[in-house]
Amino acid sequence: MRWTEQSLSSLTTENGYRLRGENMTRIEVFSDAAFAFAVTMLVISLSTIPQNYQELLTALQRIPSFAASFAVMMLIWISHRRWSQRFGLDDGVSTFLTLALIFVVLVYVYPLKLIMDLMFYAFSQRWFPADFQVSSTAEVAVLLAIFSAGFFLIALIHFGLYQRAKSKADELCLSELEQLLIQKELILWMAQAILGFLVALFALMFMSSLGYLAGLAYSLTPIVIPLITLRTRRQIQANLSSSSNENA
Repeated sequence: MRWTEQSLSSLTTENGYRLRGENMTRIEVFSDAAFAFAVTMLVISLSTIPQNYQELLTALQRIPSFAASFAVMMLIWISHRRWSQRFGLDDGVSTFLTLALIFVVLVYVYPLKLIMDLMFYAFSQRWFPADFQVSSTAEVAVLLAIFSAGFFLIALIHFGLYQRAKSKADELCLSELEQLLIQKELILWMAQAILGFLVALFALMFMSSLGYLAGLAYSLTPIVIPLITLRTRRQIQANLSSSSNENA
């Protein structure tokens, strides 16, 4: 669909974006079902229903790991949902990228759960249980590299989705603000893709020594992302102010 300013005027606006994709397409329905299945796989991986009091306590100890894995999956789902609502693209490239995201998520779900299990197991001094057993730090490094490869691909696919939206600027009738916001998203997703790639690379290169410590780099994410957001927000405000002065 080719949008015009007149057809866009009736749309809901959220965080600077006019929501062109509030009506769900078949690929979005399929995407939601795939994410629901991925979460179900997380639940199934918690094993069987507890048969006694001790098994119940063990099952309860698994809740933090499940909660962390669930939160990551929901963040990925929300990110894709926002992209869909903002642009409503249903062309071949967008569909391919969405299917690629679903494929990676369904593969990613188990490395995600295993890495969360090991993280809580290590940080709690073995109080939280972990079914997945490792015999060396090298094995932890390989698991971290697999997890980071998935993180890299998910970020790269989101970068591709926003790049696709940017290439459809005329068709979507993107405003100047929306184009600047897309640029911000591209920077954020590329930064996360680079982070995932570097962690995977470091984990494999130093697999036999300190590779397993590469995962600590993810602790920088809550710091780096707000800094990038703040900087790009200032650039957006500066660009909009400059445009307003030129028009005046």
